[in-house]
Amino acid sequence: MKKLIRMTLVTAFVFAAGYSVYQSQKEVTLSDLALENVEALAGSEISTRDCKYDPHQSCIALHPTDPSKDQHRPNARW
Repeated sequence: MKKLIRMTLVTAFVFAAGYSVYQSQKEVTLSDLALENVEALAGSEISTRDCKYDPHQSCIALHPTDPSKDQHRPNARW
């Protein structure tokens, strides 16, 4: 009888743990702000190819994590 109760408790524990893992793996939806942040970070790759000539301005492409890798193009604008 004790063995049956122990097996029932172990089975219930395993079921609860498995269900908890299953619930935690459901798809997570991001808020609009989080999606905008992801797009901004993905779009901030260094590129000055969109700079257009302008004698009165400078085009600066900021590196997302390393300021020493910022790129500056004189006489250009975005």
